Amino acid sequence: MPYLLVAVGVACALALWHCLYTSLWHPLASYPGPRLAALTRWYRAYYDIVQDGGWLEHLTELHRQYGPVVRVGASELHFSEPDAYNDIYGFSKQFNKDPELYNAFDQNLSSFGQVDPAAAKARRETLGPLFSRQGIRRFEFVIQDKVDHLVERLVQEGSTGKPINLFLAFRSFSFDTIMSYCFATSYDSLDYAQFAHPMIPTIFTSVVLIWTLRYFPFLIHVVHHGPRALIRRLSPVLRGYFDLFEHFSDRIDEVQNDLSCLDSAGHDTIFHHLLIGKKEKPSKHSLMDEAVTLFGAGSETTGGAVTTAIFFITRDGRVRDKLFAELREAWPDMSLQLRAQDLEKLPYLTAVIKESMRLAHGVVTPAPRIVGKDAVIAGHAVPAGTTVAQGVTFVHMNPEIYHDPETFMPERWMEEGADALENNYFLPFSKGPRMCLGHNLAWCEMYLVLGNLLRKTAIHIHNTDEKDFEFRQYWLPIFRGRQMHGYVDPVAH
Repeated sequence: MPYLLVAVGVACALALWHCLYTSLWHPLASYPGPRLAALTRWYRAYYDIVQDGGWLEHLTELHRQYGPVVRVGASELHFSEPDAYNDIYGFSKQFNKDPELYNAFDQNLSSFGQVDPAAAKARRETLGPLFSRQGIRRFEFVIQDKVDHLVERLVQEGSTGKPINLFLAFRSFSFDTIMSYCFATSYDSLDYAQFAHPMIPTIFTSVVLIWTLRYFPFLIHVVHHGPRALIRRLSPVLRGYFDLFEHFSDRIDEVQNDLSCLDSAGHDTIFHHLLIGKKEKPSKHSLMDEAVTLFGAGSETTGGAVTTAIFFITRDGRVRDKLFAELREAWPDMSLQLRAQDLEKLPYLTAVIKESMRLAHGVVTPAPRIVGKDAVIAGHAVPAGTTVAQGVTFVHMNPEIYHDPETFMPERWMEEGADALENNYFLPFSKGPRMCLGHNLAWCEMYLVLGNLLRKTAIHIHNTDEKDFEFRQYWLPIFRGRQMHGYVDPVAH
């Protein structure tokens, strides 16, 4: 009994010391924020898990209450001032990613998951040619093939007279595109009736596990080493993830055993750049991590941006008619094919794509970075060892940067000062040395899919409104409303 009392006493003393130090003497003690957030990480966990990805919404309230810099953890600050973004993520700062979050993705050996900038740079340089502007143009035919098939399938489904699940259709397109472009394989999800391939929901159902894995990291080991049959039964969310994981595993085994199997691809893949001609080849584990990273990054983000674009374009007759007129003038003969570089010259289409990307956001969770040396961020002194972050919504939805930010307004990208706006405050791919590796691919996809869809078809949205685009924050925006449906008819001329 005395030992138990001593243990309890020591624990209470340590807890009291932690509270006093964190509140009074910690280097961040002068920064405002909720006291409980500074004392325990479970403050944030409550909003991430119990409040269904509600941290971003709560973070907005915290900034209204405490100002532009909020202490959201014992050693963590979040900034709302737009200029802080470049100070945190720009090329002038080489802050490490915070492993406490990124380990939850279980992609530690990928270009995305490596927390050290030097290690990530080496991998990104290896894959860079595949995702460069020149690389994308060289293999644009792969993307165009999927775009043509998407248009064909939408018209086919539209001929039934029933509303089409466009939410799934656009994600099927981006899924098939990234699988073909990066891995020379495909699930042919565009061929499924109503685009209901069972793999597509995997993207936006498995990502909701991110907060559970962040706060309970031992579950990652359980997922990998526990009995698969039992886990599949207990967690339907993981069923599709396991199927995808096994598909990648089989494909990597095939490639590692016989590189000549890539000869039939007709274009480069990630395997060409990571394996062929390399003295030190990456492990299967590393290849798996990269495959899962590219699958996740290339599927939901582009699919979500296309969904956002079609919704706002088709519900605003002025935007729709102006865009169609521009496309028809540039593309009078639909039997000919316009390339992405031709579509890039269309100013209104370009403005529409930028505005769609702004409102789709991309990654919405503030991406944490660890300050290596004492730094100044947006004029605020930040000591070494501090975790800092800023979410893109605090820039994209800032009325001081974007007038009437909740309104879809392509014209803002054609006004005086638009170049400076894009260079400084347009962040769908983040910025700096860790910005999205596939941004050139995403631009090409957006030009081709929107150009072809809006020139060759007439789309009418069914039973969908802005409330269906309200999202919860699970790294990516996860929508809890109705999936967007619509009617699609071919355009005759």
